[in-house]
Amino acid sequence: MGHILHALKFNRQLRQVDSKQDKIRMPSSVQTYPKNNFPNYPYHYKPFFDRFFPLEPTFLIDNYLKEPKKLADKVINPLFHRIPDDEEKTQPFYEFILVDTGSVAISEIYNKYDPTKVAVMKIKICKIITLEQWGGNPNKKIRFSRLFRSDYSYWDYRDAWFKMFYRQNPEYSLSWCVYFDKNFPLNLPFWFLEWWDKFGPTIDFLPCVIKEGFHYWSQNLDKPSDWEFFPDLFLFFKHFDLTWILMLEYNIRDILVGNIQIPYFGRQIKIKWWSRMKLTNLGKDRILKWFSENPSFFKNIDQLEFLLAKSQILDRVAAAKTPEELLKIMKECLTIMSKLRKIKMAS
Repeated sequence: MGHILHALKFNRQLRQVDSKQDKIRMPSSVQTYPKNNFPNYPYHYKPFFDRFFPLEPTFLIDNYLKEPKKLADKVINPLFHRIPDDEEKTQPFYEFILVDTGSVAISEIYNKYDPTKVAVMKIKICKIITLEQWGGNPNKKIRFSRLFRSDYSYWDYRDAWFKMFYRQNPEYSLSWCVYFDKNFPLNLPFWFLEWWDKFGPTIDFLPCVIKEGFHYWSQNLDKPSDWEFFPDLFLFFKHFDLTWILMLEYNIRDILVGNIQIPYFGRQIKIKWWSRMKLTNLGKDRILKWFSENPSFFKNIDQLEFLLAKSQILDRVAAAKTPEELLKIMKECLTIMSKLRKIKMAS
């Protein structure tokens, strides 16, 4: 039990991870709304339901059916927040695997009304280790640097990615603020796609302005060959330093087993847009600016030059304050367009 008690304190000893500079130019620092002055977005449920067990007659009482949290209090061990298959592999065990390998950096945000309770977990995803980087043998064991007097395999490392969000606070209201490190490497194992599908954001939950920016980026993105299997939305969140909010919720759902509907106790995942991020950060104009800084990723370079010139012209026209100033700007714009036409004809 000693190593478990030490592990419960591990999140106060998390270390930060350094990494190499990314070759792709990243957006300038993301603007956010001032504190207490930002919109609130609803949660969207992911289409997954992790079944724990069917509700036997002893559990079929109104209090449990209407309040799954009460059932969770009765049957869920706070050291696991799942049905444990190994008593030694607690929730802190899996979390610390990711911290100890430098895969994530985690910090806690406490409830402003009760500083003893954690309200939000902030997690920066720094890297995901491939089996090749592990040495090729998934059964190879690595010793923890501290806290645990044991070791772990690549199977444990992979499991840790799927179990790290299971932690909860006593009110079952813990949320996770998730984002990728700017230097997050794109050398990823295929099982990452399963993780992204389960815990990552979806297009449907994006605010309209961001959704428009994403579609424009996706339609014009010329993917390198080594990016082909990555979902466009993952690349979008990674390259534009975006954050999503994730929360796990205990629930009871009827599942058809044979010809019988049986109530199951389990867990659902829900996500939402991070309210503090300003929507103007990623409109179409901002996406166009990103392509101008990374032109090799745009499908049609000639079209990019035209779009940039058009954007600059519109900005200047919009800034005109008098008819005379507008006329002057229009003449300058005609000169710019004439030069662009000559350059295109010469090429």
